[in-house]
Amino acid sequence: MLIKDYYRSNSRIFLTACLIFISGIGLASFLPLKILHNDVWWFGAAVFFLALAVWFWPNKIFLLAAVFWLALWRYGASLPADAPDKIWRYNGRTAAVRGYAAGESDIRETNQKLEIAAEWLNLSAGGSIPVSGKILATADLYPEYNYGDELELECELKQPEQYQGFAYDRYLARYNIYSTCYYPKIKIIGKNRGRIFYAKIFALKGKIAGIIDAGMSEPESSLARPIVFGGQRGVEPSIKQNFQKTGLTHIMAVSGFNVSIIAAVVLAVLLGAGISRRYAFYAAAAMLAGYIVLVGMPASAMRAGLMGFLVLWALKLGRLNKITNSLVLAAALLLLANPRLLRDDVGFQLSFLALAGLVYVYPILEALWQKIKLPKLKGASDGLLITLAAQAFTLPILAYNFSQISLIAPLANLAVLWTLPILTVLILIAIPLSWAIPGLSFIFFLPSLILTKYILAAVKYLAALPFSYLEVDYLWPGWAVVYYAVIIYSVIKLRRSKLLKPEINGKI
Repeated sequence: MLIKDYYRSNSRIFLTACLIFISGIGLASFLPLKILHNDVWWFGAAVFFLALAVWFWPNKIFLLAAVFWLALWRYGASLPADAPDKIWRYNGRTAAVRGYAAGESDIRETNQKLEIAAEWLNLSAGGSIPVSGKILATADLYPEYNYGDELELECELKQPEQYQGFAYDRYLARYNIYSTCYYPKIKIIGKNRGRIFYAKIFALKGKIAGIIDAGMSEPESSLARPIVFGGQRGVEPSIKQNFQKTGLTHIMAVSGFNVSIIAAVVLAVLLGAGISRRYAFYAAAAMLAGYIVLVGMPASAMRAGLMGFLVLWALKLGRLNKITNSLVLAAALLLLANPRLLRDDVGFQLSFLALAGLVYVYPILEALWQKIKLPKLKGASDGLLITLAAQAFTLPILAYNFSQISLIAPLANLAVLWTLPILTVLILIAIPLSWAIPGLSFIFFLPSLILTKYILAAVKYLAALPFSYLEVDYLWPGWAVVYYAVIIYSVIKLRRSKLLKPEINGKI
């Protein structure tokens, strides 16, 4: 019994340490830069308290203090260094930069965004010098540039700035981008730079996108591509607005919020179809892994895949509270790798909040559903409850960042989400068939075309309903604090409620 209690105590200490690290990162993200740049002091404090922790072991208070100072040090160490070999050192000056395209071109309506890994800099007053760092270049739509293209750009380097209240500088900093360049003169001087694996994946994506375009008409093909690959390239503005009004924008993004919900819905549908929990888990996990590889394995997709796998693992166990430590550890490790995510990455926030909703709110909603004795509807009810649980924790973030609250989102997700795994499978079947027999691609893509037409029609109809959404011009952050306080209090009370406790204990 003593050994069991000892391990329980260690588990609580581990969870507390991860939460303190996350809190320390959160605090550091709001501290002035002049304080954060003293990262050597924070590292020294962490080592000092770690030494005290060893000296006074097994007292854990000094260990927790060391974790807190470690968080401050890690955030300070992530800030850009002002060194002569860093490209951002030359912001505000016109220069010729040589580097290569380090990612896919982000095609917009009127331009394209290029992420350039800088290697050489040539100022007008001197020769070339080696540099490192990334530049976000905004260029004309044509010609298009590919991953690995070696480029020479001539432009004025600029420091990213806030734009109409949007912290664009912080948004780019999470990708370690501290320099921008607008409509430079671009010359292609080489090919095949970067990693061969990514070049192959991006080339494959380009071919698949071409096959989809050939087999489906517009605007259906512009919807099918984002559902398979993420992103919103080619999607009409009116369609984007309808998806935002109905709370369905997440289906066109590779985010943990999206992948977590879809992974949970896929598993629920497979279970509803009579497949055993074990094999449903393996099938859903295999689909998830294949999807992450297909989209090119960017950092955002890897984080999304981690969130989706945690959801699947929890649902496989059938006891959602068992992944609490795993969830907090995953957040701590991701912040250790990139501490800028916590404050500045909305996708990161939505990912963990959506998963927290599934862990703590979904069992309560399911218990209420069982208490009222409503029908399961072969997994449809699970899809609805999963969506409601995820949105319960993500609502303030969505309202604050997108100035809109979709009131019809639960119904819209119920009407559309069930189609996504089916549509994805249909598209993945149609692609190789169309590649083998191009003349019959329209026939192979016909089921996908019908399903995408249904999605577009459903979204258009639901977005047009009265009071389907609310515009939020300004949201005081204090309201978000109040909202989460109420939600957390309600969850705790309902979990302890005698009315629901038997049903909840069956699931958590």
